Amino acid sequence: MVVKSYCFLLFVFSVFFVACQQSEHKADSEKIDGGLVQNPATISGDTTDQKVAVISFETMEHDFGKIKEGDKVTYDFKFTNTGEVPLLISAVKASCGCTTPEWPKGLVNPGESEKIRVAYDSKGREGEFNKGIVVTANTYPNTVTIKISGVVFK
Repeated sequence: MVVKSYCFLLFVFSVFFVACQQSEHKADSEKIDGGLVQNPATISGDTTDQKVAVISFETMEHDFGKIKEGDKVTYDFKFTNTGEVPLLISAVKASCGCTTPEWPKGLVNPGESEKIRVAYDSKGREGEFNKGIVVTANTYPNTVTIKISGVVFK
């Protein structure tokens, strides 16, 4: 009985300690209005009279063509926020570890342009490739997929 009580208290203390540590780090980070993350159109699907960020890419796909095995190639997907409120990209996820995205971590105001850099490492990946990169933001819909492709030869 004493062991169970001790374990329970240790668990409660651990949760409290972690929560306190996280709140300290949040205070140090850039403050972003919570309204930017909320997207009421996500639930209803109705964007009438809703001000939302709109991410408009110059191109949604890039073909690297033929690349030599072992080469690392990059492409910048340029975009503009054509919406009426600041754009906040919360995540950019590639479909595998061979593809690495970099994106702006701050706000992109209406009318401003930025880029998402996608790097592909062809080491040990001979043959054709088609990779999707999912961009999650405060837009409607809240995800969009950009794509890279090419052929790796020896």
